[in-house]
Amino acid sequence: MAITKPSKPRPGVDRRALIFGGTVAGVSLATGAAPAIGRNLPDIAVIGAGAFGGWTALALREQGARVTMIDAYGPGNPRASSGDESRLLRLSYGERDIYTRWAARAALLWQQRQGEFGRRLYYPNGSLRVMPAPELAAQRRVFDRLAIGYEVLTPGEVTHRWPQVRYDDAPAIFYEPTGGVVKARESMIAVAEMFARKGGTVRTGHAVLDGRSGTVTVDREPLAAGSHVFACGPWLPKVMPGLLGDRIRVPRREIFYVGSPIDDHRYRWEHLPNLADMDTYTASDVDYGIKVAAKLTDIAMDPDNGTRLPTAFLASQVQAYVAKRMPGLAGQPIVATRICQTEYTDNNHFLIDRHPEHAHIWIAGGGSGHAFKMGPVLGDYISGRVLGHAFDPQEAALFSLARHGAAATIA
Repeated sequence: MAITKPSKPRPGVDRRALIFGGTVAGVSLATGAAPAIGRNLPDIAVIGAGAFGGWTALALREQGARVTMIDAYGPGNPRASSGDESRLLRLSYGERDIYTRWAARAALLWQQRQGEFGRRLYYPNGSLRVMPAPELAAQRRVFDRLAIGYEVLTPGEVTHRWPQVRYDDAPAIFYEPTGGVVKARESMIAVAEMFARKGGTVRTGHAVLDGRSGTVTVDREPLAAGSHVFACGPWLPKVMPGLLGDRIRVPRREIFYVGSPIDDHRYRWEHLPNLADMDTYTASDVDYGIKVAAKLTDIAMDPDNGTRLPTAFLASQVQAYVAKRMPGLAGQPIVATRICQTEYTDNNHFLIDRHPEHAHIWIAGGGSGHAFKMGPVLGDYISGRVLGHAFDPQEAALFSLARHGAAATIA
């Protein structure tokens, strides 16, 4: 089978070195075995063009595989969980230090990739987070162990540095200078464009898996490929209802963007970290307004047919939160809204594994609210698993289907 010549490696940091550590000189870093790059690779179809699928398709293509990426509605579409205007990149994940390490690597890769893509996607501005005392202590231990900088501030210290913020009701605030805001929809469009530029094929179509035979069709036509990666986020329970129907829950989320006064720039990303507390979280303004997530008890969301109009009482909730935390924005208009859905596993870990009955089918999903920021790392990790590269068995076990039980039922 003819194999398209791999794209010329990009200058700068080698992504495999960032992910696995050590030096890269044409050998697998974990075992010393030669990686699959340049071999007679199978054709691969990736279903989904979001954080899991888009980055995986691009990484596979860069390693020489002939790849087709299929998405039901197209990259960056408004139904996608990756289709909002922005996402946060933070390094604080409590004691789950794997995500702290991955997020730190992802931040480097976002900066490297945006240079390659030729557009600004990543805006580093840090975060202010309020958390219970035991969680704060655990977070400090992880950051200390990994030598990541942070500060624990009093409410007065926060107000002194950022007069536009009020945290009078918090005993201590964890300040993480790392991380920032990533443009979401634009990023997934940029990934798809680069994938196509490097020889990948992008299709819009409805992929269906026959659970018994393992055959895949797109718009009722057979999809010929040696391997299939189903990375379709909140659609996974619909694609594989018997296997994943109770393992992934898909709740509705409502996001509001609050505008600033025309002459007040204090809430832009250059001047304000992202905020998070027990009520909700925000993303500072990157030319779309301050992003505020409404706090809503989980309600099931159908990614195809769910209504995407905002709820009035949640808009009021957001305005009350803004008046409390950022008084200078009290009474300012909501300039945009996004209604989307997330997808959670029972333990909030990713689900990355082969289908138990069909060896040519891979499953990649269970973003659990933090997949988007890890996108560049996820793409490299998943592509390496699919191509048979060496991997960390502990990470593989953490993400395995066997480690995921039934997720909590939602209304």
